[in-house]
Amino acid sequence: MSRVHPALLYLTIYNPTLCPSEEVSKDDEDAEEQAQILFYTSQERATSRDKMLRQVGLAKALVNFSEIFHPTDSCHNVHSQSRRMIMLNPEPDFWIHAAVELAKTPRMLLPKPKDKGKGNGKGKGKGKEKEKASIQQPSYDSHDGSLHDYALRAHLFRGYEQFKLTHGSFTSILNSLGQEALELQLERFFTVWAWSWDFSKSFELNDDLGLSLHPLYPSILPLLDTFSSQLPAGLDVLFLSPPHVVPSTRYRQSNHPPALSRHLLSLIPRHLPRHEADDRPEASSPTEKGATANTTAKEVGFGSNPSSGFLGMPSSLTMSMDVRNWSWPGAFTFGKSAERKLPVTEREGIKPDPSVAESASTVTEVDRGALEDAMSSADIHGLLEKANDRLSVTDPDCVHEERLEVDHSGDTPRASRAPSPLPVDDSSTCPLESKKPDRYRQLDFACTFVFLPESGDPLETRRRQVIHLRCQSLAVALIADADNVEDYETRVISEAASQMLHEIENLIVAEATRTSEILPSATKILQPKDNYLISFDHFTAASPDFIAKSDHLYDGKQLLEQGSHITEVFSRGQQPQHWHVSKRDNANGEEREIFLEVARKETSLSDVDNILQRLQLHSL
Repeated sequence: MSRVHPALLYLTIYNPTLCPSEEVSKDDEDAEEQAQILFYTSQERATSRDKMLRQVGLAKALVNFSEIFHPTDSCHNVHSQSRRMIMLNPEPDFWIHAAVELAKTPRMLLPKPKDKGKGNGKGKGKGKEKEKASIQQPSYDSHDGSLHDYALRAHLFRGYEQFKLTHGSFTSILNSLGQEALELQLERFFTVWAWSWDFSKSFELNDDLGLSLHPLYPSILPLLDTFSSQLPAGLDVLFLSPPHVVPSTRYRQSNHPPALSRHLLSLIPRHLPRHEADDRPEASSPTEKGATANTTAKEVGFGSNPSSGFLGMPSSLTMSMDVRNWSWPGAFTFGKSAERKLPVTEREGIKPDPSVAESASTVTEVDRGALEDAMSSADIHGLLEKANDRLSVTDPDCVHEERLEVDHSGDTPRASRAPSPLPVDDSSTCPLESKKPDRYRQLDFACTFVFLPESGDPLETRRRQVIHLRCQSLAVALIADADNVEDYETRVISEAASQMLHEIENLIVAEATRTSEILPSATKILQPKDNYLISFDHFTAASPDFIAKSDHLYDGKQLLEQGSHITEVFSRGQQPQHWHVSKRDNANGEEREIFLEVARKETSLSDVDNILQRLQLHSL
């Protein structure tokens, strides 16, 4: 029978130390309880006040009851027959509580045998009513293994970190702006975030542990550190190539929150191969690249859609669709080339009749200045001039020509974890590549603002600026102080970033070429591969195309979280008989976790331990 996926029942954020802003009667306990609730959203469209207070009161009671037995470790998870309750304490006195319904399957009801005995018929009416009520409310069988406590808590904590990154911590907003401003910001953010939580997708341990490092991380890191050493103090560098990242040594030493790299990666559009770009239904304007390149994006909020453009800028800001422009050449090319096709007579060398040529529809020349004004809004045009004055590395005479280039780039599907060559797209390459050396290639520029904690207090957040320099699907992010950006020599930084991205691109292409020339043997193709996942400092390194979804690995991770006395967990399934290992170790003074999956049935426990020892020696 059809299985119903898990679903979020309600989500609430409360602070039990808050008091009503206005004077209320001492007998009115509900008013005091309601003042402690900062945010509430439910699956039901309309929830009564009493029901909301009961749900929040139950969460408070469970936390207080658990603190009686363990004052330093309060309640985090509560299991029932049909739901899971998660309590998260991200900041002192602030609690995030969510209730999630388990996956369920409708239960098959067997028909009751007919009663052949004769009765007096007194209770027949009530019996029929009960049967109708049971038919209207079907019963379900809940699946307790459909949700993992660690996955739910990790997702809730990522939501909090994302809010903290884009708005600030709960404590800082409450102290600086007040409770009403905090409630408003929580309403705007968590209402959208909560109901975009897709439980139909299976949980992936890779996402819960951190972002994936680039497969060429050991080769890219020296180039990144060399570029970082040329920058002024206070600029932290992060290399981005969706879905992978490479943090510089200075970036990791700054102890930035994991949400920062995840947020910056979501703002970089993935590159779309040319044959997929041509099949997209949206029209590609000949000046779309000129209207969007080198723009300084405004601050990106949670409600923006990253896939709508670079840094989530809506398409309405980059191009205005005017019906008077539809007759221009290439206006409806739908990603195809806007070049005019020659008539058959011209291709065969036959000179056409002038009278016929005058009557035929011809392509009229359009003033480039008027074309730019029509296809770009006034706001973006001003941002273009500002960005070009600050970060353009090309000659002023070439910028006007670069605005007329055609861009067929777009979003890509998820790339494989193995390094692959960048898609070859003549229209999406940097426009001055043929005229100037690669180190002078034009980079797309944009900036955004985030809130990062100070080094001393993680609850005191301060506004910081992030600068993006991008060419195709490769980008570098610079985390700077918002007050000192004007003091940096942006032209020198842009040239050095362009040179570094060119060297990294050569590394990726060279590695892809080398890998394609190696032919695997038949034994390697037929033999199941051992997959691993290594987590350290909120980043992960995994086997190519390996997605950790096994319940054994999640259970092992949850056991490792329970206490430091548990260092390794070995388990083996029945169908299939795969080995799963979860281990915590300390390599070169850095704590890391290793997750291993061995898919060979003939492997013994000693063989699995040998594989784990080799992995520890040769891993990052």
